[in-house]
Amino acid sequence: MTDITVVGAGGEYMESVVVVAWHKKPGENVAAGELVVTVETAKAATEIEAPVSGVLADIRAQIGEEVAIGTVLGTIRDGATQGAPATAVAPPAAPAPATPAAPAARTPPAVAPPVAANGSVRVTASPLARRIAASRGIDLNEIIPSSPSGRIKLRDVDAFTEARPAAGNAPIGVPSPAASAISLARRGSATGTPFVFLHGFGADGFSWQPLLATLGADHAAVLVDLPGHGRSPADAGARSFEDLASTIAQALNEAGIEECHLVGHSLGGGVAIALAETGRVVPRSLTLIAPAGLGPEIDGDFLDGFSRATRVESLRPWMLRLFADPSIVSPGYVQAALKARTEELRQAQAVLADRLFPDGTQAGEMRAALRRIAVPQRIIWGECDRIIPMRHALGAGPEAAIHLLPNVGHMPHVEAPSTVARLILQNARSAG
Repeated sequence: MTDITVVGAGGEYMESVVVVAWHKKPGENVAAGELVVTVETAKAATEIEAPVSGVLADIRAQIGEEVAIGTVLGTIRDGATQGAPATAVAPPAAPAPATPAAPAARTPPAVAPPVAANGSVRVTASPLARRIAASRGIDLNEIIPSSPSGRIKLRDVDAFTEARPAAGNAPIGVPSPAASAISLARRGSATGTPFVFLHGFGADGFSWQPLLATLGADHAAVLVDLPGHGRSPADAGARSFEDLASTIAQALNEAGIEECHLVGHSLGGGVAIALAETGRVVPRSLTLIAPAGLGPEIDGDFLDGFSRATRVESLRPWMLRLFADPSIVSPGYVQAALKARTEELRQAQAVLADRLFPDGTQAGEMRAALRRIAVPQRIIWGECDRIIPMRHALGAGPEAAIHLLPNVGHMPHVEAPSTVARLILQNARSAG
């Protein structure tokens, strides 16, 4: 038996990964070098190939499960499944023709494309190629890989970009790139009304992992990377919560999500209110965690310092303001956050902060909108929040149940995930 493990994903500072997809089922044959499982860190997705040929014997880490680096994800046993067709032996090659044929401009690799369980062709591509293709609005199915393995790489995306028609010749009705490139990561169950999670400023969908580990895999979850965060490109036109909400609404609609339980933290809380107000995605319940938009005050020094920081030494003091428990902000935690934010994202976030919070003031006013939203509402706030004042919760209106957590800062879903998960589920159940 040979173990399938994950080693070094995301860099030396990453301590754990989340299993996001298995590409083989137990009992199926695998070939050495064939993609078997994809895991995700705060930085990017990592595709893990089979170390040997054989049969996938078992899966030990389920989709959505967070495991430590080095954990055995599954095992491969020697041999092939009974009844599996033997590999055909090619007949002797015929004599070469006297005149060689002209080479094709681009020859597809001589490998069979992988097929998903539903019979459709599954595209294999590097995480970087996927991210760049998404940001350019490119369908990976249209790209012919240059690698003999059949895996699409960045060079293939670049070549396709140069060869395709100019944007002005694109057909009418193509979705806006800002919405079509928004990263939506699905977790947990594939059935039921999903919980859509919108993170705070400077974070990404992976920041919800402590909460998801407590919430469990029985619930459908969609982790959204807001524009200019995580794997989502910046939206150059976004100047308000409403602008961001419009982009997210389109992305969710394109993904077939028409109703959900909305959960928003900080910046994501303001966007969640605006998203619920649009009606383009029907909220069954609304849970806000230290949300923006309920008052003018905000820690402008934090926004400026966080946006400027390019080193661990300069980022850590600002991250300490997020938590009541300073032990959370370990050097590895700060390094992971820094590595997850490219220079392009850092600049995009600085621009967004200046537009939404000019001169260290919350320009967006969402209290009236929140009072118009007729769904079960809960507001969760840490009593030690140093970013947005806890007293803003009092502006939510009579429909919202307010929960104040002692010894918790601006990140209740990280510092008190069990309590927050319980409150989210209670709010969802009250929706009927």
